[in-house]
Amino acid sequence: MGKYGHYSEDGLEYVVTTPHTPRDWFNFFWNPTYLACAGQSMNGCSLYQDEAGVVTNLFGKQDMREDPRWIYVRDNDTGEFWSAGFMPCFTKHDEFECRHGLGYTVLNTLKNGIRVEFRLFVPRKHMGECWSVTVTNESKKQRNISLFTVANIMLDGVNMPYGYVGGLDAFYVAKENYLFFRNRTHTVVDKKYRAFMYSDVKLSRWDVSKDYFLGKYKNYARPERIEEGRLGNSVASAEYLVGACQHDMKLKAKAAKRVNFVVGVVLDEKEARQMKRAYQDSRKMDAELDAIKKQNVKRLGGLKLGTTDEDFNRLFTVWLKHELFLMADWARFYFKGYRDTCQDSAGMSIIDPERALAMLKKALRNQRSDGFCPRAFRVASMDIAAADKHYADSPSWISHATDALLCETGDLSILDHVVEYSDKGKGTIWEHNLRAMEFLWNDRGARGLSLVHYGDWNDLMDKVGVKGKGEGVWMSFALARTLKLTGKIAGWKGDKALAAKCEKRYAELKKNIMKHGWDGDHFIYSINDDGLRIGTSKAKEGRYFINPQSWAMLSGVIDAKAYDKIARKIEPIVDTPVGPVHNWPPFTNYNPGIGQLTGTPPGFFTNGNVYCHAGGFKVAADFEAGRADKAFDTFMRILPSEDKSEPYVQANGYVGPSALRMKHHVSDDPWRTGTVAWNFLNCVDRLLGFRRTLEGFHLRPLLPSNWRKGCSYVRPFRGTEFHITVLRGAKAGITVDGTAIEGDLISVPKGGLGKKKVKVVCTIR
Repeated sequence: MGKYGHYSEDGLEYVVTTPHTPRDWFNFFWNPTYLACAGQSMNGCSLYQDEAGVVTNLFGKQDMREDPRWIYVRDNDTGEFWSAGFMPCFTKHDEFECRHGLGYTVLNTLKNGIRVEFRLFVPRKHMGECWSVTVTNESKKQRNISLFTVANIMLDGVNMPYGYVGGLDAFYVAKENYLFFRNRTHTVVDKKYRAFMYSDVKLSRWDVSKDYFLGKYKNYARPERIEEGRLGNSVASAEYLVGACQHDMKLKAKAAKRVNFVVGVVLDEKEARQMKRAYQDSRKMDAELDAIKKQNVKRLGGLKLGTTDEDFNRLFTVWLKHELFLMADWARFYFKGYRDTCQDSAGMSIIDPERALAMLKKALRNQRSDGFCPRAFRVASMDIAAADKHYADSPSWISHATDALLCETGDLSILDHVVEYSDKGKGTIWEHNLRAMEFLWNDRGARGLSLVHYGDWNDLMDKVGVKGKGEGVWMSFALARTLKLTGKIAGWKGDKALAAKCEKRYAELKKNIMKHGWDGDHFIYSINDDGLRIGTSKAKEGRYFINPQSWAMLSGVIDAKAYDKIARKIEPIVDTPVGPVHNWPPFTNYNPGIGQLTGTPPGFFTNGNVYCHAGGFKVAADFEAGRADKAFDTFMRILPSEDKSEPYVQANGYVGPSALRMKHHVSDDPWRTGTVAWNFLNCVDRLLGFRRTLEGFHLRPLLPSNWRKGCSYVRPFRGTEFHITVLRGAKAGITVDGTAIEGDLISVPKGGLGKKKVKVVCTIR
């Protein structure tokens, strides 16, 4: 039990017990075309995308999650009114509970004898969301109340011109009992910039004009119309919009009234009527929510953790999987990053290999025939030119995703799947890998290191190589890892010549890295167009970057002993209570030879903050180096906890100690992160030691020393559930269904063992 909430017993819900969390704790709900989030007061945003991938805001914005879907209750006998959530009226409730579930959130509050249950979810097939509000009179007398349901309707596209409000209008359609909203700006006339708000109970009154609803000098805390107890039946034209519905009700003691709403994005009123009919009453709404719950539980798969930390088990068994599916469906919301898709695919391989393959193919379809890969695709919200600029690392992630998928399935025939290139022609997955490798190998500079162009993994280092001369040390490690993985797969295929070619290139690259990237006690980050070495021990700012050190180990360029020496040097400098900072000291002055990173406030993004993605790389490197205790320590620091983020989802980063603000070590960016995929790999492959390979898996647990009781877990793999127990003992060894085996390899062919369940006991010292 935490200070602010706790998991339900089955882990499928997180119960927030107070509205006063360190900041709003959000839940996300989505289908392939519509995304919404809600905090514990039901504040949040919603986005949708049309057939062309253009992303638009229905209400709220992803970085301004204070816009409402508010519920107000007014006691018409006294004139007192309050909000169902703490916001926007700052209501002090007699009882408060918000349950965040997989695909839904339920807010339940009690005030002045009136209980309100507000349930929200996004249906599986339509652009919109479903609300149900149940009002119960728990007092001993009849109550005369009004229920007000309010949404701030925006309908602004990501590239909407200034002054678009001139194209907005809205009105009430009595026959259908819904409010209808339009954005008729000429640039969006043929797109879905229309919405409706339907109730299954006849509206007593309504408003669609935001200014009229709020009144002069008013805000959502005290809207003038709610103070009066009477909405104005307003229409709207060339003004900001609101969807405000009023339901007057007289409730006898202990009586309850339920009102359902559908808020949807449509092309026209015909489509609005169709969507309305799909969820128009309690029966249809409840059936849809039941289906969503079953779908979301089913896709979690069979991986179950049985450590002594129940919250850790629930996090990895339920919630991080759910978060990874959000990344798979919506990536980073307004765009799909190339590296993001490949990394998410690698993590997804553990949960759903078929889905992982589909994600990899999506990435490959956006690769050019010369091997080049863009920074992102579906770039409606981004500057197109910026999206097309050459960010160097994108092709390197293809081998990462491919290797994970092959190791999970054992099926080399996956490499023969044919996927189109973005410009011309098509090739097998293996050919896509080879073209990526060749492109990266040929894209090197005078020192034999990888060119950076407009950036690598760190998008903010966008001026290092704009002249075509800047070279990256981290980027060269990424290429080295690509060569290693490609050579490994070539060996699996029996292509000795290609494997030897990769090995030769790897040796050459390693030599160049050690010559130009080593700074005496650590690796620098890059060398810019003008020869400036970034990340040297003599630098006043940006002296140490953790990624080159981590990837020196992950690429195999250095061994465990060398890595340990580097780590012991920089860890006292970069470590914080919530994980290692990305770089130290942070930059305080803009450097045109480095770019946006140096103009970012210290402690934020990748400038001296704890960027969890980079922390995940370091966890992986520490595990690979056999530093189990340090790896696990960092792992637990970057994982969520209620003092720094939503405790049920991985955050992207935490504010660093150098930030000019009162509170450090907290997250302001939940859910959207590549960290979650790496955390799955770190947990299953490394911590638990389930080391997948083409032949089956090696069992090599790397438990921290304080896990004296070991652990257990269920790992579905190639059609069989492996029930694995890890114990401490005097003598190491492994038994499979009671029979001791030599070594640590458990052979599992691609077709599986033909068994539903296998029991494995692994004893470690």
